[in-house]
Amino acid sequence: MSDAKAVIKSVDMSEEMQQEAIECSTQALEKYNIEKDIAAHIKREFDRKYGATWHCVVGRNFGSFVTHASVQAILQVMVVVFFGALLAKLGYFNMDKQRWLSKLNLVFFTPCLLFSNIASIISFEKLLAFWPIPVFYFVYAIMNYTTSQVFSRLTGLSPAYRRFVTACVMFSNSNSVPIAIITSLAVSDAVKTLYWTEDDTSEAVAARGVSYTLFFAIFGNLIRWSYGYQLLQKRSDDDTFTIHEDEEVNIKDYQSFTNPSSSASSTSGALTRPQSSSTIHESTGLLLVQKTKKQTTNREEPIWKACVRRIHGFMSPPLYAAVVALTVGLSPLKPLLYDKQSFLYPSLTKAIESCGKAAVPIILSCLGAQLVHIAQSQQPASPEMKRPITLAILLRMVLTPFIVLPLVILFVKYGSAWSTLATDPVFVTMMIVLGCTPTAINLVQITQVNHIFEEEILRMLFWSYGVVCVPVCTLLVFSALTVVDSMF
Repeated sequence: MSDAKAVIKSVDMSEEMQQEAIECSTQALEKYNIEKDIAAHIKREFDRKYGATWHCVVGRNFGSFVTHASVQAILQVMVVVFFGALLAKLGYFNMDKQRWLSKLNLVFFTPCLLFSNIASIISFEKLLAFWPIPVFYFVYAIMNYTTSQVFSRLTGLSPAYRRFVTACVMFSNSNSVPIAIITSLAVSDAVKTLYWTEDDTSEAVAARGVSYTLFFAIFGNLIRWSYGYQLLQKRSDDDTFTIHEDEEVNIKDYQSFTNPSSSASSTSGALTRPQSSSTIHESTGLLLVQKTKKQTTNREEPIWKACVRRIHGFMSPPLYAAVVALTVGLSPLKPLLYDKQSFLYPSLTKAIESCGKAAVPIILSCLGAQLVHIAQSQQPASPEMKRPITLAILLRMVLTPFIVLPLVILFVKYGSAWSTLATDPVFVTMMIVLGCTPTAINLVQITQVNHIFEEEILRMLFWSYGVVCVPVCTLLVFSALTVVDSMF
């Protein structure tokens, strides 16, 4: 019994719980007289009183495993960002080179990444088995779109900043943070809470969690590189929105979202951004002539060419890659590219995968270089910039979890009749995590290529990942484990 007491005392738990564990050990000795059953008896007693997640609180200082996972995921990002900042400091990375590299990434490396991620995962079997995942994604997307539109209008944001808030709230991190969390959970004591069957293993838990995450990311990428890409494009009325109601408005306060390089280098109140058609104050007659000429040209254009032009205007290189990946993944072409015995797998497929692996490091290194550029400008964020950033963070990281949790609980309660995934604790946990992660980092790439919202997205990501992510993710995962423990 003295050995058992020593073991109990060595565990990181309160004195009250230590005393209770010793009493449980004494009861076990009196009842069974077999000391090897002490640990099992203590676990049964503690499971009964504190629930199956008590070991997460006792042995790991409440959520330290989640904090560890979140910190690791963020540090992995920040190390690459630091390298990009260092290159910028040493003079290898000016703004022109950043934009050139971002465009190259957009038209080549990112399409390779999307093709590899989508074509290797998608199949008709998974579409049928994992049908709740796209349903959850589109429910989340509609919910986030609605909340961002309602609150951005209530706070009086301009149409341009409404688009910015909508993009930040709709498109979340669906790779690095969720995968880091589930892989860390799989090697922690909490993994027993996530077992689906009695013969489940930690390896199976991690594999299912990663599969759910990657399948969810497919739909996120499709919408992000279509609708999201359009949201973060510069529009003709963005330059003139401030001069309709009050001629006294300081235009400098609004310059960042249209061209952050001007806000970073400007030393006066003058607006130094490239002129567009919306800022050239020509006569009304000239504008009408140009508009009439454009309409005449459109009428003379064949219908099929007009349709192709409109579709091409909506598409982006990553979206083209996603469409090709869906075509390959859902057709007989998939074995030709992904059968390891195929000739094309080690040559073409692996080459595409290798190119795709460069996409994320390029995005993060450009992010670091942009941070240096902003820091060197020493210009604080204007009030008009702070409002949309604050609103986007509050909606993405604070309001969204209060909507996601009830939706997932309702699916667990009533969805088992339609899908067995409703009975998988890993699926429930990942749907909660995926619905509440911070804003997607690759929005930086879109804003830099389109020359809009560059400084805003940098500040948004800094506060989301550097300040809010760790405490929110810790509470979020503990809430998910509590839901799983109470419903299974």
